[in-house]
Amino acid sequence: VFLSLSACCCKAFVFSSRPILLPSNNNDYNKRTVLFAAEEEKATTVYLTTEIDDEKVERLFAWISRCLFYNDPRYNNMFAAFAGIFGNLPADNPISKLAEDAYNEISSEEEICGGSFPMLERQENSLGAMGAGQWTGQWKTRPHALLQIQNFTCVDEWIQTLPRGCKRTLKKAMAQNITVTARPIPNDAPAPHSSLAHFRCVIEHEVRLLTEKKSRPDYFFDSLSEAISRYVQTTRMSGEIREYRNSETNKIIAFAHEVRKGKTIRGQWFYATDEASKSYVWFHSVFSLVQRAISNENIDVVDLGPSGTNSFSDLKERYGFLPVDDWPSVADYTGPFWSYESNSEEIDGLIM
Repeated sequence: VFLSLSACCCKAFVFSSRPILLPSNNNDYNKRTVLFAAEEEKATTVYLTTEIDDEKVERLFAWISRCLFYNDPRYNNMFAAFAGIFGNLPADNPISKLAEDAYNEISSEEEICGGSFPMLERQENSLGAMGAGQWTGQWKTRPHALLQIQNFTCVDEWIQTLPRGCKRTLKKAMAQNITVTARPIPNDAPAPHSSLAHFRCVIEHEVRLLTEKKSRPDYFFDSLSEAISRYVQTTRMSGEIREYRNSETNKIIAFAHEVRKGKTIRGQWFYATDEASKSYVWFHSVFSLVQRAISNENIDVVDLGPSGTNSFSDLKERYGFLPVDDWPSVADYTGPFWSYESNSEEIDGLIM
C-alpha cells in the first residue's frame, strides 16, 4: 500500500509488473534467485542472494527512508531496492547508485526519523489491525485470543491458573538480563520506534518466522516485503511501545506495541531480533501486559489478537488466552482511545 512494487524507479531501468523469481541452478536453489528486467531493448538478468546481514538491513532502511520520510519518488520501488541491495548489479548501474546514495545519508542507529501524524489519524490507522471491521459490522475477522481479567486482583492469581511449564517459562522470562522502557507514541511527532534499531527488530522477526517454514527464495523476499509493510503500519499507529534492551550492551532487541481502547488493552504488535527470540522476551511482554491490565480497574480484557498459525494459537491458549470467534461480544472496544501521554481517556478522540 505504501510502497509501489510496480512503479519504475528510473527511466533507464524498467522492471516488469512483477518479478520473475527462479532458481539460478539446482545446486544453489535456496541461496539465489533471478529477477528479469529490461533496459530499453536489452535484456538484463539480475541475480539476487537470499542472505541478509546488518549492512543489508541498513541499506534497506536507507532506501525506504528516502521514500517514506523524504518523499523521494525515485525510491518508490521495492523491486529496484531488492535488485540494488541483494543483486549483482554493477556499481555504475543507476539502481546501484541510488542504493549507495541512500546508504551514505542513512540516519544513526537510534535516530527517530519517522513521519509526524495527528493523534486522530494515528487512531484511525490503528483500527484496521485492531479488528474494527468486525465490531462495526463491516466484515468478519479471524478469532482473537482473549483473557478476561475481571476476577483477578493481582497478576499472581493469573499465574496460579497456568500449567507448571508456563509458570517455569514466565519465571525464566522475568530473570532475563533486559531493561524495559515505556515510550508513548506522541501527537504530531514521529513514533519513538521509527528508527533503524527498531526496523532491525521487524526485519529479523519476519524473516525468521516466514523463511524458516518455507525455504524457496521468493518467500525470503515476501518476508522482507511483509516486514517493511508492518514497520510502516506500526509507526503510523497510536498507543505505546515497550522497548526491550540487552542490559549489558544496551542494544534494542525487541519492542511490544500496545493500544488501549474502551475496556480492552490490545497487544497489537511484537517484534524481536534473533537474540531476543532466545531470551523469552515475548513471554515477558505478555506478563507485563496482563499485570498492568489487572492493576487497572477500567480494563476487563487483554486481547492478543488473531494468530497466524495453529501452534501460536495453542501457545496463547496455554496462557489463558482463549480463541473467541465473536470476540467483540467479550472485548469491549466501544469507548475512547486511551492517551498514554496524559494517562487519561482521549475524550475528544476516536470513539467508534
